[in-house]
Amino acid sequence: MTADPTAAQPHELSRRSLLKTLPIVGGAAALAACTPTDTGRRAPQDVSAPERSPGLPHETPAPGRYRFLTEEEARTLEAAVARIAPGDEADPGAVQMGVATYIDGKLADHEAFAEPTYHRGPFAEGYDTDPGEVPADAVPVATDQLYRYGHQDRLTPQETYRRGLAALDRYAQTRFGTLFADLPTDRQDEILVVLDDHLSRSEQAEETSVGASGDSGGAVEEAGGQQIVTPPDVLDQAEDVFGDVHPGNFFATLRTDTIEGMFADPLYGGNVGMAGWALVGWPAAQRSYSPAEMLHGTRKTPQPMHDLPAMNPDRPGGGRPAIEQHQHGVTRP
Repeated sequence: MTADPTAAQPHELSRRSLLKTLPIVGGAAALAACTPTDTGRRAPQDVSAPERSPGLPHETPAPGRYRFLTEEEARTLEAAVARIAPGDEADPGAVQMGVATYIDGKLADHEAFAEPTYHRGPFAEGYDTDPGEVPADAVPVATDQLYRYGHQDRLTPQETYRRGLAALDRYAQTRFGTLFADLPTDRQDEILVVLDDHLSRSEQAEETSVGASGDSGGAVEEAGGQQIVTPPDVLDQAEDVFGDVHPGNFFATLRTDTIEGMFADPLYGGNVGMAGWALVGWPAAQRSYSPAEMLHGTRKTPQPMHDLPAMNPDRPGGGRPAIEQHQHGVTRP
């Protein structure tokens, strides 16, 4: 499949871990199309020239040129995202779409998470009926009130990746005697399933506040509708090897960032050739649609944000309503 941004073609991403979070794709794409509002006065400009929105990178990161990750970390990351969303040149996946470059740029350019995050303990921990359930070094909070405390994490995104990728290699060596990137793909999948199952087990524990049922024999459990196929002792081993990085949470971060990198604006280094948008048939951000286009569809060509036509440049310092500039963005019959 050649990435054709003008065609919406159905595809299937086989990884169960990716499929179950695809509903966030729309949010990732929409977020990529949002930029800060500029209320200052603006100098006159060429109405036919694309407008560069404030807050965007000065240039698209070059594939394979990493600014935060070391060479070994990048190699491990590329191997991991390649298994989360496999692909090849004919049918692009995470590697072909530049996801590792996207993640590296995100870590190099942003010091914190997307939302305000509390990093210094003590941390809030939920309880259902008895505050005594909470460890002494945590702040007991009723479970239904935890949302009021926002996002809490002991590690910054940079620490999460630096320690998480090292732990992934360490776990691969513990299980199979070699680095993650050097393993056969079936072994890599086996490790990622362990991390995914560790996340499911943690979610189940939070939902039920009880341990895993003993009648399953430790072979198969259910969590949030997903079957856990990894034995508890293997999950425990992963937790021990990962140390201060939660295996499941690291996998969740990696999976979410993989999806973001596949569907964000190409300006951020991922979604190379707009292949992610072609995969789901998303038309990309457009300045406007005419009434006829709203009813009968459009022939507008998807394009990155920095290629969009200017927005009302004849009103310096005034409002910037989206208007159609016919010189750009329309494929004529």
